[in-house]
Amino acid sequence: MVEFGYFASLEEFSPADCLEQVERAERAGFDSAWVNDHFHPWFDRLGDGSPAHGGNCWEWLPAALERTDDIRMGTGVTAVINRYHPANVAHRLATLAELYPDRVFLGLGTGEALNESPLGHDWPGYGERARRTAEAIRIVRRLFAEEFVDFDGQFWTLDGANLYTGPDAAPPIHVAGNGATAARMAGDLGDGFVTVYETPESAREELFPAVERGVAKSDRNERPEDVHRTVHLHVSYAETDRAALEPCLPWRLTLKPEVFEADLADPRELQRHAEDVSEAELRETFVITTDPGDLVDAAAAYVDAGFDEVVFQSSSPDQTAFCEVFEREVAPSFD
Repeated sequence: MVEFGYFASLEEFSPADCLEQVERAERAGFDSAWVNDHFHPWFDRLGDGSPAHGGNCWEWLPAALERTDDIRMGTGVTAVINRYHPANVAHRLATLAELYPDRVFLGLGTGEALNESPLGHDWPGYGERARRTAEAIRIVRRLFAEEFVDFDGQFWTLDGANLYTGPDAAPPIHVAGNGATAARMAGDLGDGFVTVYETPESAREELFPAVERGVAKSDRNERPEDVHRTVHLHVSYAETDRAALEPCLPWRLTLKPEVFEADLADPRELQRHAEDVSEAELRETFVITTDPGDLVDAAAAYVDAGFDEVVFQSSSPDQTAFCEVFEREVAPSFD
């Protein structure tokens, strides 16, 4: 059966608002909650002109887990490039997993400059970032599975590092990406593969075969179906089209692939890069609607393509109304 996730956007909403949202999401029947892990937000201003937000996900997650009962939570996604050492990420995960068993996961991706450059770190090319991500996964898993770990890698070292608290195996690790390299990494090293903005066709014809190639070389995964497949859908539901559209406007930036590779970290400058992206282009990728049936249809297309989980990143102006529509009309369509 398909699972559904809710995305808590600490860029669009305050940490307090996001806490209330995940409480409602759990009551509405969502299986998971994902939260962004960014230093700077993607944009400086929201659709209504008010300032964006920038809460810290690692401070927010314990409060969110404590406020809820069963819903699984994790990052969507963390980039272990320069600002984090993999052992620090493993340490945080281990503590959360001790406090909230079987409810924690880690999403990993190759990141954006907005996480690194503001802290004075270099912004490496994609090849290095992918190698760093793969090495980070190996370090995290070893720290959970072994004691007093020594590691001399290309990017990081460990000298007798030991996690005294936490389970003996790492929580699920989902590798995010939109290309074959990340998909192969997910099949080889991860427990799941996560993507966004990809069509059902491109996922089925290009990304899933890459996951399978990763599984073929993996020491962990025996079958392609061992790798959980998740898609994040940007959606906005409201009673009027304009009300649904306005909160999505700042996200136009993310439809320009070059911004993910460029050394752009100032949200004000990033937002200016979105000015030449039309509303029509935004509507081609986002589900902006007054009709709950559009949410059902969008999710069904990805489920039919082979995804195990659909995560709704809702920019809806009324998140309570969105959760009610999900509970009343979307979830029952997949029972």
